[in-house]
Amino acid sequence: MITGYEAAAETGIGPRMARIRLYVGQMFPLPAMIVSAASHFFAIWFTLQALGDIAPVRATWTSLRGVASVTLFLLLMRLYDELKDARTDIALGRAGDPLYRDRVLVTGAVRIEDVQWLRWMVTAALIALNLEPRLTWTTIAFWVAFGVMWCSFNWFFWPRVSQHLLLAFVTHNPISLLLGAYVVALFVDEFNPARLGSAVALLAIGLWLPIATWETSRKIRAPEDETSYQTYSRVLGWRVAAFLPAIFAAGSALALSMVARAAGLGPIFPTIVGAAAGLVVLRCALFRVAPSRARANLKPWAMLFVFVANAGLAVAMALSRGLTW
Repeated sequence: MITGYEAAAETGIGPRMARIRLYVGQMFPLPAMIVSAASHFFAIWFTLQALGDIAPVRATWTSLRGVASVTLFLLLMRLYDELKDARTDIALGRAGDPLYRDRVLVTGAVRIEDVQWLRWMVTAALIALNLEPRLTWTTIAFWVAFGVMWCSFNWFFWPRVSQHLLLAFVTHNPISLLLGAYVVALFVDEFNPARLGSAVALLAIGLWLPIATWETSRKIRAPEDETSYQTYSRVLGWRVAAFLPAIFAAGSALALSMVARAAGLGPIFPTIVGAAAGLVVLRCALFRVAPSRARANLKPWAMLFVFVANAGLAVAMALSRGLTW
């Protein structure tokens, strides 16, 4: 495999695919991301069926299309972020920021043109997966999500968004709710809108907040490790920033516990998701009491919570209701 600056010097489709593999391997590791996308999709898909009193819950060909689309949406968002932040990220990496200095765009192993090419390939695949001869709830949800993501790629046409971390969070992080709405639309077209339960809003919020937990946890640093890179601890101060992942995780656990009760689940899932949220709260509290580089590393605990919230809910629904094709 071609690596480093040698990769940047090569031309042609073969070397480009080698560089794409490098990029995807570092920035969007497919095995982990497919599991993440499938967990998120089936957490919503199975829970909507349970709330609609469908038993056993069913995986269908439509659900496979949904998993593929969610995976591609996540990849497209990664590519959009890469392209719109490329200049800043490369500058941070060359200045020695530990989060960016080894990235393949910074080292020259991958060209910005490669990312642009992959962006168009992913866009074409997404549209091909979701083209339908008639107007459906799925097509509406798809084009709304795609349109909003495209607007976010342009910083919603307001340059100040790119210069302020809090504005970026408020405008970009809730986009994950649109992915949830896309899954709900697939469910409606497959099973009938009358099957939608009253806890859908709680479900959407409960599975959005883990993303907010992850997003805030990965941008918190100890005071001595701050650079010119905008982090929540730099913008808000480490004392305030430490509370953000804890609040989001606790809110998600509460919402998902209420959804579990509405779906008729027993106490096991609420206990597990509550414990996972408790770990995030504990790690945030430890950082708040005595900040250090090690304690600022909240991301692994947030990732554990994201996995438990999504995969745990999907498995709990399948075990409770039974699973069929």
